[in-house]
Amino acid sequence: MNKIKNTGFSLFELLIVLAISAIVASLAIPSMSEVISINRPKHALMYLDRLISYARLKAVYSGERVTLCPLVSNCCAKNYWHTELTLFIDRGQLKCLNTQDTILTVSTSINPTDDISYQRAGVTFKHTGSTWGLANGTFVYCITKRDGSKYGKALSLSTAGRTRLQDTSRCKL
Repeated sequence: MNKIKNTGFSLFELLIVLAISAIVASLAIPSMSEVISINRPKHALMYLDRLISYARLKAVYSGERVTLCPLVSNCCAKNYWHTELTLFIDRGQLKCLNTQDTILTVSTSINPTDDISYQRAGVTFKHTGSTWGLANGTFVYCITKRDGSKYGKALSLSTAGRTRLQDTSRCKL
């Protein structure tokens, strides 16, 4: 008569593995949150870069002005880049959202503990793919690390509509 052999594991072995996994996870999670916060400026500016690229391409393909900006009372506002950004075809009054305009997308606001700045109220692209007026400048995204120091990245925008992501020292105290 053949005996059937158990090939599973016991409850005790399962509890030991879970305890070891919990210890390893408790050691790894704090360092992972630091890594995630360090990468937040890069990811936010890469998303902004995609919005800018979309705005530029939409302006070229549609032959119309396309604006990206934070809106306050339906007009672009300079110091509100940390809030929702609206991308729209700008047919009416420049840098103001009205009934002739078409909203393409609205982005979410950034993390409330972070800061982003830009010298202009908005970015508008012409049908040629270049910016309208003096829309060139640099977006600066800053975070405050746990030790109190500041860190950030910058996204430069040229009048030709090209962007470049780079490190920045503008976040230093």
